[in-house]
Amino acid sequence: MSVRHLASLRSIGGSHRQPRQLKSNALLARARVVRPFKMTVLSESVQFHSPSLAYETQPPVQNVERMLSVVVSSHHNQLTAIADVWLSEGASSFSIWQRGQLLRSWPAVPGDTREVMLTVPICIDENIVGELRVSGTNGSKQAARLAADADLVAALVKLEDELTLMTAELVNSQDQQVALYRLTRSMSGMVSVEETLNSLLCEAIRLSHASGGYVVFMPASGAPLVLHRPEVMLSEANIWQCFWQAQMDEQEIIVTPTDRSGTRLALAEVPNMLFIPLRTRGVVNVGLGLLKPVHESFSNPDIKLMRAICDHASAQVEKALLYQESFEQARMRTEMELARRVQLDLLPRHLPLVPGLDIYAHTRPAMHVGGDFYDFIQHARRPFFFTVGDVTGKGLSAALLMTMTRTAIHSKASFMPDPTPETVMRQSNADLYDDFTQVGVFATAFIGQYLAAERRIRYANAGHSPVIYRPREGPATMLRADSTAIGVLPASSSRNYTLRITEGDLLIVATDGFSDARDHNNERFDYDRLLALTEEVAQRSAREIVDAIYEAVDTYGSGRPQDDDQTILVIKGASL
Repeated sequence: MSVRHLASLRSIGGSHRQPRQLKSNALLARARVVRPFKMTVLSESVQFHSPSLAYETQPPVQNVERMLSVVVSSHHNQLTAIADVWLSEGASSFSIWQRGQLLRSWPAVPGDTREVMLTVPICIDENIVGELRVSGTNGSKQAARLAADADLVAALVKLEDELTLMTAELVNSQDQQVALYRLTRSMSGMVSVEETLNSLLCEAIRLSHASGGYVVFMPASGAPLVLHRPEVMLSEANIWQCFWQAQMDEQEIIVTPTDRSGTRLALAEVPNMLFIPLRTRGVVNVGLGLLKPVHESFSNPDIKLMRAICDHASAQVEKALLYQESFEQARMRTEMELARRVQLDLLPRHLPLVPGLDIYAHTRPAMHVGGDFYDFIQHARRPFFFTVGDVTGKGLSAALLMTMTRTAIHSKASFMPDPTPETVMRQSNADLYDDFTQVGVFATAFIGQYLAAERRIRYANAGHSPVIYRPREGPATMLRADSTAIGVLPASSSRNYTLRITEGDLLIVATDGFSDARDHNNERFDYDRLLALTEEVAQRSAREIVDAIYEAVDTYGSGRPQDDDQTILVIKGASL
């Protein structure tokens, strides 16, 4: 056969290399979609960032060539039918070859190689994977027919390859589903972040056949967490260096045993490492690192499986965080409720019965606990004392300081030999000044002492307001403080003052939670409204006055949340 004739036959075969019928959906099985996640391979060979949609390249030519042998074996009947047609039309042999090696011949013994022979390559994606040979016949029609047969064999090889790939994908998908099911089962009963991450680490090591690994967690608050298994295989410095790089780049990291001089990670202590960052609540705060020895590496199925596991684990970590936060909130509510009960127990459980006085008091903290207090000190053969105080701030810290202030005043009024409001205030300020200065707070206080024989009240006022006095025959007026609050200066300048408290006289000692109450326009209730309200309710009993003031302030606020603690003490002169 001439070289010119042989070239024409090869051109005929080449024109059928990509028949239209092969452009079907089955071809998409060759293009496996890679998840849209950037990957950085830290080695001297390759570093790439995949776009939003990327496709893996076709399998190597050797894999397709191996498929030709599979087709020759599995499609023996179809190939025999093709060969029989050629033999019935005068051909002496029909054979399939690969790289100069005979794969199958009809008849079993090939024809004489000196006979006229047609040869057409079997091409797949511009790669020659074998060839068809027919002996004992010649001609352009026969050549074209043999080229069509070669395309048919190529289609069978390609279909077999695609089926193999699809089967591998199905097996891989099933393995991932089983792995995720096992991971879900193992994490289902876990309520802490540490337990969840430990389960993730164990399952990831088992499924990837890694020699070890670690997981890191950087919480929004609190100490970071590092878990190793089975032992510490990487230094803390390299673990966190890897985590910070992955967090900054928001991408996976693969470290290989090749030259690492161009990498930003000095990880000479481990040959192969895969690090996958996990995103929870919108930030990368978890990372999974897996380690393998030098003779092993992380395959694409390993990486895909670890991605799927990490995606699932992110939701489990968020679930554990939510449970932990819910638990902490429930614990905090329990502790605050306990603190509220303790604080209420520190307040007088019963109103004192003092001849000539109608007394009522109430407190309502803005939170569970507050910094306001009122107290009564009543002992046999000692004068009757009462006090109202307000520590700066709200909540638990104010409640603790309130307890200190109340205790200091109560003890001084109870045990000093000849207590007066002035001496009790001065000594309480001396006791509390250092502690209050250290934490940067102060407390206003009003201390009163009832002089029963004189039907008068002696009092001292350390920065407390509002205090309203409304005599029976006169208008309501504000009693001004004559001294700074407790804890502001080392020495208190409080002095004793007196006022009449006969039948019909009225004293109201409240905290600024009333005067500072605001409406929907953010306007304060202020002192003028308190004075006007006092005039309206002055003829009522002490309890009715307290209820009326609370009701007026609540109505003024129009459902707005209470801004500050509200405490009020009303003492009204009564008949003996």
